[in-house]
Amino acid sequence: MPERRIPAGERAKPSQVLWTTLLVIAACLPVMPHLRWQVNAFLALVFAVRLLGLRWPSAMPGRGLRILLTFAGVANCLHGYHTLAGQDGGAALFATMITLKLLELDSKRDLRLTTILVGFLIVVQFLFDESFSIAAYLGVVSLGMIALLVKLNGGLGEAGARPALRVTYRLALQALPLTLVLFVLFPRLEAPLWNLGFEREAAMTGMSDTMEPGAISELVVNGEGAFRVRFEGAPPDSGQLYWRGPVLWEMDGRRWTQGDAPHESPRPSELVAASEPIEYEVVLEPTRQRWLFALDMPVTAPSDAFITPALQVVARQPINALRRYRVRSVMSYATQAPSQEVRLLALRLPDNITPRMRALVADWGAEAQTEWQLVQRGLAFFNREAFHYTLLPPALGANPADEFLFETRAGFCEHYASAFALLMRIAGIPSRIVLGYLGGEDNDIGGYKIVRQSDAHAWVEVLIPERGWVRVDPTAAVDPSRIDRRSASRLLGANASLRFSIDETNGFARFARSMRLLADTLDATWQNWVLDFSTEDQLALLDKLGLSAFREYGLAALMMLAISLTLAVILLALSRDNPPQDALDALYARFCRKLARAGLPKHHHEGPRDYGRRVTAERPDLAGPVGRFLALYIPSRYSASASPQNLEQLRAQLRDFAPKEPGSPLSLKRSR
Repeated sequence: MPERRIPAGERAKPSQVLWTTLLVIAACLPVMPHLRWQVNAFLALVFAVRLLGLRWPSAMPGRGLRILLTFAGVANCLHGYHTLAGQDGGAALFATMITLKLLELDSKRDLRLTTILVGFLIVVQFLFDESFSIAAYLGVVSLGMIALLVKLNGGLGEAGARPALRVTYRLALQALPLTLVLFVLFPRLEAPLWNLGFEREAAMTGMSDTMEPGAISELVVNGEGAFRVRFEGAPPDSGQLYWRGPVLWEMDGRRWTQGDAPHESPRPSELVAASEPIEYEVVLEPTRQRWLFALDMPVTAPSDAFITPALQVVARQPINALRRYRVRSVMSYATQAPSQEVRLLALRLPDNITPRMRALVADWGAEAQTEWQLVQRGLAFFNREAFHYTLLPPALGANPADEFLFETRAGFCEHYASAFALLMRIAGIPSRIVLGYLGGEDNDIGGYKIVRQSDAHAWVEVLIPERGWVRVDPTAAVDPSRIDRRSASRLLGANASLRFSIDETNGFARFARSMRLLADTLDATWQNWVLDFSTEDQLALLDKLGLSAFREYGLAALMMLAISLTLAVILLALSRDNPPQDALDALYARFCRKLARAGLPKHHHEGPRDYGRRVTAERPDLAGPVGRFLALYIPSRYSASASPQNLEQLRAQLRDFAPKEPGSPLSLKRSR
């Protein structure tokens, strides 16, 4: 197939192709971690071909091969996502197409089009990640995109990057006031404009409503944030911060589930507070679940949530976006006796309970006089025997509880909680498992606590007469000397701040932690003031500004007024910043105005010579005065400087030059 012919002046230069390619790579980097590996491999291949083509142009694929690569890219996306619609498939297709465009950067038009498409790729990234670090990075990429467009369109000639960067800097400063006005006054929407009903296929990392050996230890190696907490007063000690999530009742021999418990019924809790409530605010990351984690035990819930009979806070809708809510909890409490149905559910045993498990509990029962004494015997068993706490436990077979108790004796919190709950049920003590998080990292810079996925935990609640449901943490009973810190260091690194005391006494570790907390504080501030800026926040801000009377249409009118004033200020500043027109420019502008009044306006693309040729072709009667003026103006304009004598002659010619409309006699005064 013949390649397209491009005029010499419109051909893309290698340096322009290089900068455009680097811009596309920079824009693709943040979205690549969210794409399938085969899509990323295809993008990397195209990037490599484009960069190698700058060194060896003959190696660039021809038109036919580019068409085949396009079909291959589309097929690659379909193979990875089974669709080209939706957030994941659509983003993969768009990244593939803009990358393939790099293989045909032949003309300046191709460069401009590809650079503009980078702006859409930047918007796509925010569908996956809205953090401050990503926003700052993409802000820099956006400035690079504008600078490249200025370079390609701004008539800067062969000048370096500095002039384009200066223009970009001025454009950004001019846009900043308008951006702030739109952000504050533009009506807030309950759902984003780009929400078309597509759901992402990829599962989100986070707590599950089931538990089996290895479930939580897999979650704990993830250092991502689960939520942030800001207390009204002094927070409790980290060891007392049990963040309550799903409550599990049934065990099939290997897996714990919520089962048939009445965990969905929104009724008043049966909690009796024995201490003053603690008030705090939680900012929860999206989970696509309905759980709202609260400090054990919650006594109030947000208006659009409720507390279940199992004392779990549950929202009425899944948490698909950043969620901010306030809760009150008590640290000391008692619960009322549950119904007989709930007691029987909390005593139900799987079919794989072994004789040695029953014999172990029988020995404890012979020594204990009360239910609570039997619970203490169970905790003493985990402390006295050679149980080890590790994130790398050996694999368990069909009967994990029995193998853990009598053979491996090494595991994480889910192993201890599961085994202890079963032992209590064998002893006739109703028990259930609670999933959630333990502790949190203090962020002294931001003044809040960070609870990470690495803080995931499981504990047990047993039913004790006169006290109700009582929290028991069998994992805490393990002797500290039998904690496998090497597995924690290897898997968690800096995230092992609570149950594994990783050394942070050296200077570099302290510096790294400070930088990590600073980055998290910036993220929290960004989320609080930008991402979570709701309609309520907007109205509260207007109240503070004394503009509370503006609602709906009034707010739109106020926004238009603010935009007009902002643009007027910008235009005024630009007019003051413009340098005064030099004498030659003023004379030439006067010359053009006279010809325009005679019906011969100058076209935007015309220079002085082309303009003069067109005027004399259309009006031969003006050839003399126009030719004399331009013959003196052009060398004066493009020389180092114009002499005073030339300026005076040009002024004299303009005084005598008075062209008329066609059909009128030419008025040309003779100079004295």
